[in-house]
Amino acid sequence: MKYALSAEGLARISAFVTGKTLLAFDIDGTLAPIVDRPWDARVPNDVQQGLGALSQRGAVAIITGRAIEDARPMLGFAPRYLVGNHGAEGVPGFEEASAHCARVCRIWLDELASSAEPWRDVPGIVLEDKTYSLTFHFRHARDHGAAQRMLVGRTGRLLPMPTIFDGKFVLNLLPPGAPHKGEALSALLTQSHCDRALYVGDDVSDEDVFRLRSPEVLSVRVERDPNSAADLFLRGQKDVARLVRELMRMIAVGGAMSPPETRRGADA
Repeated sequence: MKYALSAEGLARISAFVTGKTLLAFDIDGTLAPIVDRPWDARVPNDVQQGLGALSQRGAVAIITGRAIEDARPMLGFAPRYLVGNHGAEGVPGFEEASAHCARVCRIWLDELASSAEPWRDVPGIVLEDKTYSLTFHFRHARDHGAAQRMLVGRTGRLLPMPTIFDGKFVLNLLPPGAPHKGEALSALLTQSHCDRALYVGDDVSDEDVFRLRSPEVLSVRVERDPNSAADLFLRGQKDVARLVRELMRMIAVGGAMSPPETRRGADA
């Protein structure tokens, strides 16, 4: 895995990005720094402005684990596509799958909301209802390991059994068969009529994109991980601002991207 902002990495990105490239980004840990309270997260102004400029020249997509209504206020621009819940919300053509996810999550929430649930006795654990998925946050629990083990054990007994994956002090629960970020990106490539996509992400849910291993996708991971399937890496979230600037420079040098189309899908 090469450093994306090295001469070799930038050359690879420059050779890949064309006028028909979909530029796609995760939010938390990618566009926005991870913070103690997720609701306090902000996308830095320079990153917002850079992405806004890119979105005026072509197709920009945001694919996040957040719900769309939570993610949209964090962006100072209107991306062509805004996809939430790890791909289960906002992908044109995925409406039936999204409705299924919402029904399953309501069943789980009714069960987990009981006052007799053991997780309610652990200070620092919060359950977030995102309609199409659920997320347990345990960053503020006294013993992270114990909290995670308890939550994994409890959620593993839900029916239907959820797809469970962890993040940075979070445990995400998705209904079985829920669309993931890799499927979302592939669908957006078709929707946008782009012929390739550059994707930037930072955690376990983004590996569904990294593992596509398609010549049509160039992937960049925030923070190097030898076990990641990403093509390139950034040393930290602060590198994202420079990457956005480099993309702006490449597009200015290489000519205009495809003109923005009428907004479709969840951000129409």
